[in-house]
Amino acid sequence: MGDGSAFQVAEGAPSHYQEQVARFMLPISAALVSAVVNRGDTVLDVACGTGIATRLAALAVGSSGKVVGSDLNQGMLDFAKSISAEEWPQIAWEQASALDLPYEPRTFDRVICQQGVQFFPHPAAGLREMGRVAKPGGSVAVTVWSELSTSPYFEALVEMLIDFAGVELAEISFSATEPQIIEWFSEAHLPTPNVQLIEQEVELPLMSEYLTSHMKALPWAPAYFDLDDSTKTAAIAHVENRLREYQTPTGVRTHFGSYLAHVNI
Repeated sequence: MGDGSAFQVAEGAPSHYQEQVARFMLPISAALVSAVVNRGDTVLDVACGTGIATRLAALAVGSSGKVVGSDLNQGMLDFAKSISAEEWPQIAWEQASALDLPYEPRTFDRVICQQGVQFFPHPAAGLREMGRVAKPGGSVAVTVWSELSTSPYFEALVEMLIDFAGVELAEISFSATEPQIIEWFSEAHLPTPNVQLIEQEVELPLMSEYLTSHMKALPWAPAYFDLDDSTKTAAIAHVENRLREYQTPTGVRTHFGSYLAHVNI
Protein backbone atom coordinates (compact mmCIF):
# COMPACT_ATOMS: atom_id res chain seq x y z
CA MET A 1 0.00 0.00 0.00
CA GLY A 2 1.24 3.48 -0.73
CA ASP A 3 -0.01 6.87 -1.88
CA GLY A 4 2.00 8.82 0.65
CA SER A 5 0.15 6.96 3.35
CA ALA A 6 1.28 5.96 6.81
CA PHE A 7 1.75 2.41 5.54
CA GLN A 8 5.16 2.49 3.89
CA VAL A 9 7.26 -0.65 4.30
CA ALA A 10 10.95 -1.33 3.83
CA GLU A 11 12.49 -3.39 1.04
CA GLY A 12 12.06 -7.06 1.83
CA ALA A 13 8.88 -6.45 3.84
CA PRO A 14 6.42 -7.93 1.30
CA SER A 15 7.46 -11.51 2.03
CA HIS A 16 7.05 -10.92 5.77
CA TYR A 17 3.73 -9.20 5.10
CA GLN A 18 2.41 -12.17 3.16
CA GLU A 19 3.64 -14.72 5.69
CA GLN A 20 2.65 -12.95 8.91
CA VAL A 21 -0.13 -10.45 8.11
CA ALA A 22 -2.08 -12.93 5.98
CA ARG A 23 -2.85 -14.89 9.15
CA PHE A 24 -5.44 -12.32 10.21
CA MET A 25 -6.01 -10.54 6.89
CA LEU A 26 -7.24 -13.60 5.00
CA PRO A 27 -10.57 -14.13 6.82
CA ILE A 28 -11.39 -10.41 6.62
CA SER A 29 -10.52 -10.33 2.91
CA ALA A 30 -12.70 -13.40 2.34
CA ALA A 31 -15.65 -11.61 3.95
CA LEU A 32 -15.03 -8.56 1.75
CA VAL A 33 -14.91 -10.53 -1.48
CA SER A 34 -17.87 -12.75 -0.67
CA ALA A 35 -19.99 -9.69 0.15
CA VAL A 36 -19.79 -8.10 -3.31
CA VAL A 37 -17.90 -10.10 -5.95
CA ASN A 38 -19.84 -12.35 -8.33
CA ARG A 39 -18.91 -14.75 -11.09
CA GLY A 40 -18.04 -12.92 -14.31
CA ASP A 41 -17.36 -9.56 -12.62
CA THR A 42 -14.59 -7.17 -13.55
CA VAL A 43 -12.84 -6.28 -10.27
CA LEU A 44 -10.27 -3.69 -9.22
CA ASP A 45 -8.47 -4.30 -5.91
CA VAL A 46 -7.05 -0.93 -4.84
CA ALA A 47 -3.94 -0.83 -2.61
CA CYS A 48 -3.79 -4.59 -3.07
CA GLY A 49 -0.51 -5.18 -1.24
CA THR A 50 0.63 -8.76 -1.77
CA GLY A 51 -2.71 -9.64 -3.37
CA ILE A 52 -4.53 -11.45 -0.57
CA ALA A 53 -7.96 -10.12 -1.61
CA THR A 54 -6.99 -10.00 -5.29
CA ARG A 55 -6.52 -13.75 -5.51
CA LEU A 56 -9.77 -14.38 -3.65
CA ALA A 57 -11.52 -12.11 -6.15
CA ALA A 58 -9.98 -14.03 -9.05
CA LEU A 59 -11.32 -17.26 -7.58
CA ALA A 60 -14.79 -15.70 -7.21
CA VAL A 61 -15.07 -14.25 -10.74
CA GLY A 62 -13.88 -17.41 -12.48
CA SER A 63 -12.65 -17.64 -16.04
CA SER A 64 -15.38 -15.30 -17.31
CA GLY A 65 -14.28 -12.40 -15.10
CA LYS A 66 -11.31 -10.07 -14.91
CA VAL A 67 -9.29 -8.91 -11.90
CA VAL A 68 -6.74 -6.10 -11.56
CA GLY A 69 -4.62 -5.54 -8.48
CA SER A 70 -3.20 -2.02 -8.13
CA ASP A 71 -0.77 -0.59 -5.60
CA LEU A 72 1.67 2.29 -5.45
CA ASN A 73 4.37 0.09 -3.92
CA GLN A 74 6.11 -1.72 -6.77
CA GLY A 75 7.80 -4.11 -4.35
CA MET A 76 4.41 -5.31 -3.15
CA LEU A 77 3.25 -5.78 -6.74
CA ASP A 78 6.38 -7.67 -7.76
CA PHE A 79 5.96 -10.03 -4.83
CA ALA A 80 2.22 -10.45 -5.49
CA LYS A 81 2.93 -11.34 -9.10
CA SER A 82 5.69 -13.78 -8.19
CA ILE A 83 3.50 -15.82 -5.86
CA SER A 84 0.46 -15.66 -8.15
CA ALA A 85 1.98 -16.27 -11.58
CA GLU A 86 1.53 -20.04 -11.67
CA GLU A 87 -2.00 -20.35 -10.29
CA TRP A 88 -3.43 -16.95 -11.26
CA PRO A 89 -1.67 -15.80 -14.45
CA GLN A 90 -4.80 -13.94 -15.55
CA ILE A 91 -4.53 -11.32 -12.78
CA ALA A 92 -3.16 -7.98 -13.98
CA TRP A 93 -0.85 -6.22 -11.52
CA GLU A 94 -0.54 -2.48 -12.13
CA GLN A 95 1.26 0.28 -10.27
CA ALA A 96 -1.17 3.09 -9.48
CA SER A 97 -1.94 5.70 -6.87
CA ALA A 98 -5.28 5.14 -5.17
CA LEU A 99 -5.77 8.91 -5.31
CA ASP A 100 -5.32 9.04 -9.09
CA LEU A 101 -6.41 5.74 -10.60
CA PRO A 102 -5.34 5.40 -14.26
CA TYR A 103 -8.64 3.94 -15.45
CA GLU A 104 -11.54 5.33 -17.42
CA PRO A 105 -14.77 6.10 -15.60
CA ARG A 106 -17.23 3.23 -15.25
CA THR A 107 -14.70 0.49 -15.94
CA PHE A 108 -15.22 -2.06 -13.13
CA ASP A 109 -18.21 -3.90 -11.71
CA ARG A 110 -16.62 -4.08 -8.28
CA VAL A 111 -13.95 -1.88 -6.72
CA ILE A 112 -12.58 -3.23 -3.44
CA CYS A 113 -9.91 -2.22 -0.95
CA GLN A 114 -8.87 -4.31 2.04
CA GLN A 115 -7.39 -2.38 4.95
CA GLY A 116 -6.02 0.43 2.80
CA VAL A 117 -8.38 3.40 2.91
CA GLN A 118 -7.47 4.35 6.48
CA PHE A 119 -3.84 4.80 5.44
CA PHE A 120 -4.58 7.16 2.55
CA PRO A 121 -3.59 10.78 3.26
CA HIS A 122 -7.11 11.67 2.07
CA PRO A 123 -9.48 8.71 2.51
CA ALA A 124 -12.39 10.52 0.84
CA ALA A 125 -10.27 11.29 -2.22
CA GLY A 126 -9.42 7.62 -2.60
CA LEU A 127 -13.06 6.61 -2.23
CA ARG A 128 -14.07 9.24 -4.78
CA GLU A 129 -11.67 7.69 -7.28
CA MET A 130 -13.00 4.24 -6.53
CA GLY A 131 -16.52 5.47 -7.17
CA ARG A 132 -15.44 7.12 -10.40
CA VAL A 133 -14.15 3.91 -11.94
CA ALA A 134 -17.09 1.77 -10.78
CA LYS A 135 -19.84 1.02 -13.27
CA PRO A 136 -23.44 2.12 -12.65
CA GLY A 137 -25.05 -0.80 -10.88
CA GLY A 138 -21.66 -1.83 -9.56
CA SER A 139 -20.28 -1.38 -6.07
CA VAL A 140 -17.45 -0.03 -3.94
CA ALA A 141 -16.51 -2.06 -0.88
CA VAL A 142 -13.76 -1.58 1.69
CA THR A 143 -12.61 -3.02 4.99
CA VAL A 144 -11.14 -0.88 7.77
CA TRP A 145 -9.88 -2.17 11.11
CA SER A 146 -12.42 -1.30 13.79
CA GLU A 147 -11.67 0.15 17.22
CA LEU A 148 -8.58 -1.33 18.87
CA SER A 149 -10.74 -2.81 21.62
CA THR A 150 -12.14 -5.26 19.04
CA SER A 151 -8.64 -6.59 18.22
CA PRO A 152 -6.70 -7.43 21.41
CA TYR A 153 -3.47 -8.20 19.55
CA PHE A 154 -3.51 -4.82 17.79
CA GLU A 155 -4.31 -3.09 21.07
CA ALA A 156 -1.32 -4.75 22.75
CA LEU A 157 0.92 -4.03 19.76
CA VAL A 158 0.05 -0.33 19.75
CA GLU A 159 0.65 -0.08 23.51
CA MET A 160 4.04 -1.71 23.05
CA LEU A 161 5.09 0.67 20.27
CA ILE A 162 4.09 3.69 22.34
CA ASP A 163 5.49 2.57 25.69
CA PHE A 164 8.69 0.86 24.55
CA ALA A 165 9.56 2.21 21.09
CA GLY A 166 8.49 5.81 21.63
CA VAL A 167 6.14 5.90 18.65
CA GLU A 168 3.42 8.54 18.81
CA LEU A 169 -0.17 7.31 18.75
CA ALA A 170 -0.93 9.55 15.76
CA GLU A 171 1.73 7.68 13.77
CA ILE A 172 0.09 4.29 14.25
CA SER A 173 -3.59 5.11 13.94
CA PHE A 174 -4.87 2.46 11.53
CA SER A 175 -8.41 1.88 12.77
CA ALA A 176 -11.60 3.90 12.45
CA THR A 177 -15.07 4.23 13.88
CA GLU A 178 -18.27 3.62 11.95
CA PRO A 179 -19.14 7.37 11.92
CA GLN A 180 -15.69 8.17 10.50
CA ILE A 181 -16.15 5.70 7.67
CA ILE A 182 -19.61 7.05 6.86
CA GLU A 183 -18.15 10.57 6.81
CA TRP A 184 -15.43 9.49 4.34
CA PHE A 185 -18.08 8.15 1.97
CA SER A 186 -20.10 11.34 2.36
CA GLU A 187 -17.09 13.53 1.58
CA ALA A 188 -16.46 11.36 -1.49
CA HIS A 189 -20.03 12.12 -2.67
CA LEU A 190 -20.94 8.44 -2.49
CA PRO A 191 -24.13 7.01 -1.01
CA THR A 192 -24.23 6.23 2.69
CA PRO A 193 -22.54 2.84 3.03
CA ASN A 194 -23.86 -0.28 4.63
CA VAL A 195 -21.40 -0.83 7.49
CA GLN A 196 -21.11 -4.05 9.45
CA LEU A 197 -18.66 -5.21 12.07
CA ILE A 198 -16.89 -8.45 11.22
CA GLU A 199 -15.09 -10.35 13.96
CA GLN A 200 -12.93 -13.37 13.22
CA GLU A 201 -10.99 -15.60 15.57
CA VAL A 202 -7.40 -16.15 14.46
CA GLU A 203 -4.60 -18.33 15.78
CA LEU A 204 -1.16 -16.74 16.09
CA PRO A 205 2.13 -18.40 17.09
CA LEU A 206 3.84 -17.72 20.40
CA MET A 207 4.60 -14.01 20.72
CA SER A 208 8.27 -14.82 21.32
CA GLU A 209 8.30 -16.17 17.75
CA TYR A 210 5.65 -14.07 16.05
CA LEU A 211 6.04 -10.48 17.18
CA THR A 212 9.51 -9.84 15.76
CA SER A 213 8.58 -11.45 12.42
CA HIS A 214 5.38 -9.40 12.21
CA MET A 215 7.26 -6.18 12.96
CA LYS A 216 9.41 -6.75 9.86
CA ALA A 217 6.27 -6.29 7.76
CA LEU A 218 5.24 -2.99 9.35
CA PRO A 219 6.24 0.64 8.73
CA TRP A 220 7.16 1.10 12.41
CA ALA A 221 9.87 -1.55 12.20
CA PRO A 222 12.83 0.89 12.57
CA ALA A 223 11.57 2.15 15.93
CA TYR A 224 11.28 -1.41 17.21
CA PHE A 225 14.52 -2.80 15.81
CA ASP A 226 16.51 0.17 17.14
CA LEU A 227 15.72 -1.01 20.67
CA ASP A 228 18.41 -2.84 22.61
CA ASP A 229 17.92 -6.54 23.28
CA SER A 230 16.72 -6.15 26.85
CA THR A 231 14.09 -3.60 25.82
CA LYS A 232 12.92 -5.84 22.99
CA THR A 233 12.56 -8.70 25.48
CA ALA A 234 10.54 -6.47 27.80
CA ALA A 235 8.38 -5.31 24.88
CA ILE A 236 7.56 -8.89 23.88
CA ALA A 237 6.80 -9.76 27.50
CA HIS A 238 4.38 -6.83 27.66
CA VAL A 239 2.45 -8.10 24.63
CA GLU A 240 2.45 -11.65 26.02
CA ASN A 241 1.07 -10.43 29.32
CA ARG A 242 -1.67 -8.37 27.65
CA LEU A 243 -2.76 -11.45 25.69
CA ARG A 244 -2.50 -13.90 28.57
CA GLU A 245 -6.22 -14.72 28.60
CA TYR A 246 -6.04 -15.74 24.92
CA GLN A 247 -3.01 -18.02 25.23
CA THR A 248 -3.07 -21.60 23.97
CA PRO A 249 -0.38 -24.29 24.23
CA THR A 250 0.94 -23.25 20.82
CA GLY A 251 0.41 -19.49 20.84
CA VAL A 252 -2.58 -17.16 20.96
CA ARG A 253 -6.15 -17.50 19.74
CA THR A 254 -7.83 -14.12 19.66
CA HIS A 255 -10.33 -12.11 17.65
CA PHE A 256 -9.77 -9.37 15.09
CA GLY A 257 -12.45 -6.81 14.32
CA SER A 258 -12.97 -4.96 11.06
CA TYR A 259 -15.67 -2.83 9.53
CA LEU A 260 -16.92 -3.84 6.10
CA ALA A 261 -18.49 -0.89 4.28
CA HIS A 262 -20.02 -1.06 0.80
CA VAL A 263 -22.28 0.93 -1.46
CA ASN A 264 -24.00 0.33 -4.77
CA ILE A 265 -23.25 2.90 -7.45
